[in-house]
Amino acid sequence: MNNVHRLFVLAVAWVFFILGVTIAYYKQFTDDPPEHFAIHSRALNYTDKDCYTKADVELIVFGKILDNE
Repeated sequence: MNNVHRLFVLAVAWVFFILGVTIAYYKQFTDDPPEHFAIHSRALNYTDKDCYTKADVELIVFGKILDNE
């Protein structure tokens, strides 16, 4: 292999690597978040209701009472 051929192979490999990383990032940012993210955000933004207290919701979702207040 001469130097031009090696440089061409390296350039093609680099282009396909960058293409793969770009597709992976695009897929990551355009997909819907996993279901447990929605459950956690609902629990953190839970308004006070008559049926459950905030501590009950934290126990159900997270398995422990959070000390964020």
